[in-house]
Amino acid sequence: MAVSQGAMDKKFVSAIDFLDQRDIRKEIFDQARNRAFTDIMKIVDRYTPAIMYNYHNFVNNDVRELGTVSAVSSQGNATGVFTINTASGFPRVGDMIKSSNPLNAGVEARIQAVGALVSGTVQLTIKTGGSLMIWYTSTQDVISFASNAFSEKSDAPVNRRYGLTKYFNLIQLFREVDEITDVQKVARIVVEVNGDYGILPYQTIMKKIKMEADISVAMLCGQKSDTQFGDANPWLTDVGTGYAVQLTGGLDWYCINYGINDQSAVLGTFGFTELDKIVDNWIANKAPTDQMGFMGSRAYGVISKFFKNLGSAGVTSVRLNIDGRTMDFEVEQVDYRGCIIDFVHIPIFDDPTLFSATISPDVNGSIYFVPKGSVDTVDGGQQPYLQIRTVPSPFYGNTVNSSNNGRMAEWRTGAMVGIGDVMYLKTNWYAAQGLEGLAPKHFQKFRVI
Repeated sequence: MAVSQGAMDKKFVSAIDFLDQRDIRKEIFDQARNRAFTDIMKIVDRYTPAIMYNYHNFVNNDVRELGTVSAVSSQGNATGVFTINTASGFPRVGDMIKSSNPLNAGVEARIQAVGALVSGTVQLTIKTGGSLMIWYTSTQDVISFASNAFSEKSDAPVNRRYGLTKYFNLIQLFREVDEITDVQKVARIVVEVNGDYGILPYQTIMKKIKMEADISVAMLCGQKSDTQFGDANPWLTDVGTGYAVQLTGGLDWYCINYGINDQSAVLGTFGFTELDKIVDNWIANKAPTDQMGFMGSRAYGVISKFFKNLGSAGVTSVRLNIDGRTMDFEVEQVDYRGCIIDFVHIPIFDDPTLFSATISPDVNGSIYFVPKGSVDTVDGGQQPYLQIRTVPSPFYGNTVNSSNNGRMAEWRTGAMVGIGDVMYLKTNWYAAQGLEGLAPKHFQKFRVI
């Protein structure tokens, strides 16, 4: 301590770091509030191994289709000849049809003859079961194939072949790294993380948070690349290695390309008109009626104003429950038209560096609906509608300098762990993951602001 004849020079003493006592809290407080979409997926254990870096699933096609009248040749007197658009030559002799034309209310007719499929259209000759008139209007009337009817000693109808629709997505490789020197490793700091006053635990936690956030962003808004690892001449490559880089498609990609993509008539407003539109979209796609909608605070604010006018009978506050697992997410639940809808606020949608109204206004202002339960397989099984596929890392098991939980691998190198000569500690994180959406026609993106 600096003294002069028994007297202390305060100015000199204060200039020496840490000599004076200071009131410093040892904790580090979470100002960034990084919360990831993967947090929900981990809680409900929606992770499934993948054995390859691209994965595929098949869905069955609808057993019926609708046709639109494109031309009318003759009609009236309980008979008619007209042409309809059809994707696959679906109509056949013996089918009973109904029409959306209001003049045909309560009237059905039987297909008596079917013309050849020409450029996605067929000509039908129909006849009612009595003397009822039947009318059609070109480009307006929709035809449904409700049933079939045959005579005594009838021949078998024309065979139909039902196809399958294949969806596929890609695994994306994620990496993160942390480096610390020998001096930094042992230097003490004034804040504490998990009982340690070194900088390493703090850096490790922050890097893993960043890694989880990177994965979450890809799972929410990733765009599946055309490039795949096996391409002979890949379009997207790493500049350093020259090898292909493939990207996974996220929830936004599934909704836009294969699901429902809709919005409010007037952005910034939400009422019964919009709620009816959301439900009508589900009905049109035969989607389940138990749904959860993910969104950020900005979109949540628009619907909250509407909820406040419904009263307690229309909206309840409950904990989010998926597959029988209740998690610490308070959600607004609405029971409307036979649909139970949980509106879930996901904090990562509010991150101003990721999904702000300026950077991604459509994502920031949308609600992403996914069925809560599982999709049935045609043979009686079930699989979750939404899950993260993971490819095992090339590092198996846990060793002194590495660990692997099946979703993410971590390993350390450098002289400070006995590997190499350089006096530093390098920590690597590696994950190979992709989002899989089953029956994506049931997913819905609905923009409200």
